[in-house]
Amino acid sequence: MTQSHLKVFVKNMFLINSMKRINFLIILFLFILISLFSFINPLLANENEGVISSFFNSINRSSDNPNFDLDFNKILSEDSALSSFIDNNNILEESDYDSGNSISSDYPRSFLTHDGYLSLISAIKKYQSIKNNGEWPYTNPNLTFEFGDTHKSIPDIKKRLSITGDMIQGIGLDSVFDIFLKYGLIHFQKRHGLIANGEINTETLKAMNVSVDKRLSQLDRNKWRILNSISELKDKHIIVNIPSAELFAIKDGRIDLLSKVIVGKIDRPTPLIYSNIYEFNFYPYWHIPKSIIKKDVIKAVLADSDYLKNNNIRIFQDYSYQIEVDPKYLNWNSEEPAVYKFRQDPGDQNAMGFVKINFDNKHSVYLHDTPKKSLFNNVLRANSSGCVRIQNIDDLIIWILAEQDNWDMEKLNNIIQKQNTANVSLKDQMQIRITYLTAWAEKSGLVHFRRDIYKKDMIGLDA
Repeated sequence: MTQSHLKVFVKNMFLINSMKRINFLIILFLFILISLFSFINPLLANENEGVISSFFNSINRSSDNPNFDLDFNKILSEDSALSSFIDNNNILEESDYDSGNSISSDYPRSFLTHDGYLSLISAIKKYQSIKNNGEWPYTNPNLTFEFGDTHKSIPDIKKRLSITGDMIQGIGLDSVFDIFLKYGLIHFQKRHGLIANGEINTETLKAMNVSVDKRLSQLDRNKWRILNSISELKDKHIIVNIPSAELFAIKDGRIDLLSKVIVGKIDRPTPLIYSNIYEFNFYPYWHIPKSIIKKDVIKAVLADSDYLKNNNIRIFQDYSYQIEVDPKYLNWNSEEPAVYKFRQDPGDQNAMGFVKINFDNKHSVYLHDTPKKSLFNNVLRANSSGCVRIQNIDDLIIWILAEQDNWDMEKLNNIIQKQNTANVSLKDQMQIRITYLTAWAEKSGLVHFRRDIYKKDMIGLDA
């Protein structure tokens, strides 16, 4: 029994003790014992684990209280089962999760492979079996519970999680929000790209209430998307998945790098693209598209007359960028400013950050850094005008350049230190695919779902 397992056991004992009203002295003695084991050598703790079991058994035998009906052997068995579940499914304490981050070591191998396709086929069979055995329970999404609460809806929530393997079936107290339910919720939330905090909230319950039929339809649609995506994939490539807002840098079927990304807003969606990265622009100018001038810049200037100055944006007569235009002579209550060319200078305010990564496409979409790092903390990261912003983009650059014969870290460091605008062409272009996967499965059988943010699944999902 490790120290982390003792923590889980103590949490559960707190809850059960309050339900069964165990004598205060017994509780006190138990916690003194557990505390001692938290500080001693783990090997010694393992050697004396039988002492704890004997202690629990003696309490069961000696108590003459008719209400004192705890089966401590059962509690130890349940604790062991929970500990194994936590270890096998890589479930951490909620404090170990980055808020809004569904990324962990869940994807050691790429799911965009033939094996990933076969795993999804197995997932379809699993969910078809669930459908054949009846629909999972529905729970009012407006309900909220705190850890330790009792409620008539909790058995249905536990049953729902047990059906999809997120929680061990028939464990704990049926109507109590106990530690078993908490870790079941964390497992479910991880699979659905939600904040994995083990709380019962509206977003989690909405995801639970999506019907088996809709999940089957979602799995079937993504089966074909995976087939299309894996066609002619090279050994080393980059995948951007829009619904999960993640980038995967993959080599020989293994994921070397995972990054959060920010994708296009719902009304400015990131397009699906199959292309090849051919160039880096370090410390670039941003040539602001006319659509963004109309939708964003004009409104920003009307709200703040110093907006252009504060963001180092200048206006030019044409694409030669020779003749500058004074913004005070433009009619900002019309679309007249969009006739001119807007350009943002390199620097800390530049929307591209310190690098822009180019690949051929008809949408003028690219990968880039961003000065707005806080947006990566959001669960739903659809905040751009179509391009893809990358968290920790320097790691991606190093990964791409690692096998470029004409590049090394010294050259890269010189560019970054000087902060001069520089364009770097890749000798060997890097394959990139921007995909739209709302469901996939790992070889272990773990099935993932993500929100259908652009409504491409056409099955009316809002979770």
